[in-house]
Amino acid sequence: MAEEIFINKKEDIIIPFDYIGDELWQSNTERIITALDELWSNDKANPIPIEEIEALELRLGASLPDTLKLFYQTFGIADIGEELQQFSDIDYIIKIWEPHPEYGPDFTAEDMAVLPSLITFSEYLGNGNMFCFHKDTKEIYYFDHDSQPYITKLFNSFDDYLKGCLVFAQADLFGDVEQDLVEQWAEEVVCDLVGEDIVRKWMY
Repeated sequence: MAEEIFINKKEDIIIPFDYIGDELWQSNTERIITALDELWSNDKANPIPIEEIEALELRLGASLPDTLKLFYQTFGIADIGEELQQFSDIDYIIKIWEPHPEYGPDFTAEDMAVLPSLITFSEYLGNGNMFCFHKDTKEIYYFDHDSQPYITKLFNSFDDYLKGCLVFAQADLFGDVEQDLVEQWAEEVVCDLVGEDIVRKWMY
């Protein structure tokens, strides 16, 4: 059984890994995900067999980022503080507007340069914003439905996205201090990891 997590000072926040696959990535990630599952009374997600991942890749005509595949094989579609999509919902983001393109965003030329290559895999808190990976570079892009440009590259890899999610999610694991304070600490930690500009775009 994973050790419980109670955040009472900034130093209690776990930075789960340097990169997915390093010595501590699996144990730290499991500890955080288990704590979230217990907090929200979630059933533990099942690891996804490689055969299902390969079937998804065949449908997409593109490979998933290697570290995303490793995450699925290890933890399945787990609660990471944001909503990872079910495999049936993962697809090229441009298909969302195919039935009625007149209702789609007024994408900029900058957006259109990458839009056809972006595949969704995560939704940001159900507000319509989504995270995608680039089918060729595997970089992580953010679709923000509120403002142009609608598409922004945020991370070089899924590793950095997951790391940020798992740090932010620990704000729900506050102990004897106010949650607002833990949220502030978590944001400071993620800013140190990925930069203030990325956090501002992601969270605000």
